Amino acid sequence: MAAAHPDVAVAQQGNLIQGAAPANAGTYFGTVYEPVYLAGIVAGRSTRSNKLGYVYAFPITQTIENINAFQLGAQSVNPAAQTYVVNTSSWCDPAKQADAAKSLFDQGVDVITQHQDCTATITKAAEAAGRFVVGYHADASPLAPTGWLTGSEWAWGDLYVDIVRTARAGQFTGSKYNANYRVGYKDGQNPFVQSRFGTAVGDDVKTLVSDAKARISAPAGSPFVGPVLAQDGTTLVADGQIPDYATIETTMKAFVKGVVGQLPSS
Repeated sequence: MAAAHPDVAVAQQGNLIQGAAPANAGTYFGTVYEPVYLAGIVAGRSTRSNKLGYVYAFPITQTIENINAFQLGAQSVNPAAQTYVVNTSSWCDPAKQADAAKSLFDQGVDVITQHQDCTATITKAAEAAGRFVVGYHADASPLAPTGWLTGSEWAWGDLYVDIVRTARAGQFTGSKYNANYRVGYKDGQNPFVQSRFGTAVGDDVKTLVSDAKARISAPAGSPFVGPVLAQDGTTLVADGQIPDYATIETTMKAFVKGVVGQLPSS
C-alpha cells in the first residue's frame, strides 16, 4: 500500500518492517507487557490456589512476552504462583474461550486473564464461577463487579493525534514514525495503560504496583532484567542484562519458568 501510494503516510499498528522502512511507511505499538507485568503482581497477591490462568490466541512473540511478564510479575510477590496456559488458535472464538476458561477453573485456577481480541466471554465466565479476572485491551470491569482485579487497555488518542500532525506537516519521512516505533514506560508515553483496580485490591497491593512501575520505568529497569530462565532451564536473559524494547519484541520465543503448558509445535 505504501509503495502504491507514495504521497500517503502509511502507519501500521503492530508488526515489524524488516530492514529500512520505505520513506512513507512505519509501524507503531506500545510495550504491552509492562502493564501486564503489573497486573501479574496483583494476580500473584490475590490468588489462594497459586494457580493463575492465561487464555491466549497464537504463540507469537507478543503473546509469549505478555504471558512471561504476567508470570514474572506474579512470582515477584508470590514465588509459589504458576501460570497455566491454554491457546485457542483464534483471536475471537467465544466457544473455545469458554471451554478454555472451564478447563482452567477445573484445574484450580482462581485468577484468569487472556490475550484475545474479544474479551467478554472469559470476563463473564470468571465472574459466574466466582474467580478473579484480569482484563486486556479494554476496561471490562462492569462485566465482573466482584471478580475484577485490574487489567491493561489501549489509550491511543495522543499517539494518533501526533502521527496525523506529523504527516500533515510533511514531516513523516525521517520521523520516529518512519520506522518500527515502540513506546513504553521508559519514554513516559506508553499507549497501553493499566486499568482501574477492582474492589478486591487492597492499598498494600496498589503500593506494590506503584513501586514496581517506578522500578521498571527506570533506565536500569525492565520486567525482564536477567537472569530470566526458560521452562527448560536455559537462559532467556543473562544475569544482569537489561534487554531493550526491540530485543524483547524479537527474541522472546519461549515460556519462562513457572508457566505450565507447552507452546504448540505448529
